[in-house]
Amino acid sequence: MEQIKIFPYVEEALELLVVKLYEKEYFGFIQSAKDYVDAIVDFMFTIPQLKHKSTHNPRYGAYYCTYKHNSKTSWYISFDIEGDLYNIKTIVNNHSTDYTTYIKASK
Repeated sequence: MEQIKIFPYVEEALELLVVKLYEKEYFGFIQSAKDYVDAIVDFMFTIPQLKHKSTHNPRYGAYYCTYKHNSKTSWYISFDIEGDLYNIKTIVNNHSTDYTTYIKASK
């Protein structure tokens, strides 16, 4: 059975995301921001069952999956696979100026 390991950097980024989403008033309640981030984490645990693509730079993870929460934001979650272990290494969204560093741009 596959296992998911989320690197500490990604865990920290997700914790900061909750705060940023609330502070920038994307969500009116902190719990709503937490729910949004929890949905991303839940998605990460489905990655072994999903189709994944190769990244542009394997340094940040050899593969990625896309989580599209709404029509404006897509999250790109990159990871490596070692046997049955999926190591989640990076998470960026399409609003990040450097997300193409991690993934291949769609053509």
